[in-house]
Amino acid sequence: MTTDGPEARDTAGGPEAHRTAGGTETPGTAGGPEAHRTADGAQASETEASGSVGETAGARVAAFEAVDLTRSYRLEGVSVDALRGVSLRIDQGEFVAILGPSGSGKSTLMHLLGCLDRPTSGTLRVNGTDVATLDDAGLAELRNQAVGFVFQSFHLLGRTSALENVALPLVYRGVGRSERRERARRALSAVGLAHRLDHRPSQMSGGEQQRVAIARALVGDPKVVLADEPTGNLDSRNGQEVMGILAELNAVRGVAVVLVTHEREVADLARRRIHVRDGLVELDERSGP
Repeated sequence: MTTDGPEARDTAGGPEAHRTAGGTETPGTAGGPEAHRTADGAQASETEASGSVGETAGARVAAFEAVDLTRSYRLEGVSVDALRGVSLRIDQGEFVAILGPSGSGKSTLMHLLGCLDRPTSGTLRVNGTDVATLDDAGLAELRNQAVGFVFQSFHLLGRTSALENVALPLVYRGVGRSERRERARRALSAVGLAHRLDHRPSQMSGGEQQRVAIARALVGDPKVVLADEPTGNLDSRNGQEVMGILAELNAVRGVAVVLVTHEREVADLARRRIHVRDGLVELDERSGP
C-alpha cells in the first residue's frame, strides 16, 4: 500500500479493520485525452467541462464532490500538509485512476473519499452527503452503505471461508444469516469463485483472494468501489484478470470505480486519470466520450 501520510481511522462499520498509512474500466476510446491544467500546472479544474465543483450534473448526485479539500497531520511536532486544496467531482458510473509518486497525497485523497478519515478543511460530499454533518457513527454508516473497498493486501480474515468473508459487511447492516449467505454466494459467483465458497484465504492464490475482496466490496451493492493498488501484489496475469473484473463491473453494472495506482499501464485503462503531486491535482485528463 502507498504511504502518503500517517495512520488513518479504521473502517468501523465495515469488514476491513484497516488502518492506513494515509498520506491505490472500460478502456477509453480513440481520441486523445483532454487535459485540464491551470496556468502554473498545479491544480486542475473540471469547471469548463462540467460547471463548478459544487454543482450537480442535471439531477444526478455525484459519487464524490470535493471543494478546497485539505488534510494536515502533526508528526513529531511538525505539521505535514498531505493535501493542500483539492477540488474535484467524480460522477456516478465513472472509471477513474488516481496517480502520483509516493508521498504525493493520492492515498490520503482516497482515504478521505472513502470516509476512512476526515478532512482538515474544505467540503467533501459523498453520494450527496456532506461528511462534516456526520458523527463517527454516521460516517461509518455512510461508508458501509455507499462505498466498497478493495485493498492491495486483500484484508481477508484468515480463519474464515470466502463465503463468510464476503458476507461480513452485511452483518453490520443487520441482514439475516440466510440472506447474507445467499448474497455472498451471488457476489462470489459474479467474480468466478462459485467453486471456492468454503475455501479459506490460505487455500487460494493471490488472484483468487483479490477476487474475494472484490466480491466483498460488491456484496452491499455500493455506489462506488475504491481500489487501492488492486494489482500491486499480483502477477501480470492475475492483475489483468482483476482489472477485467473491475472494468466489467463499471461497464455492465454502472458501478463507479476509483483506483489508486502508480502503474501507468493500469491507469491507462481508465477513462479519466487524475494526477496528484505535492498534495494538489496536477493534471486531470480524460479519454473517450
